[in-house]
Amino acid sequence: MAKYTATIDEDTRQRILALPGRVHFSAFMRKALTVFVEELEKNPDLGPENFIITCTPRKDPSDRKGR
Repeated sequence: MAKYTATIDEDTRQRILALPGRVHFSAFMRKALTVFVEELEKNPDLGPENFIITCTPRKDPSDRKGR
């Protein structure tokens, strides 16, 4: 598997390092990149300005009604 890198500024790097230990940054990035790649596969003409990262509540499967 190929590894890809992108440069980030020092301020962003320090902010990532300052996140609480319970925040698993790599898991967030993995999910974001998966969604990003899926959208680019659908429409390769998209650019960075077409993407907005938002936070939405997770769908809790325990809220489902029983049969």
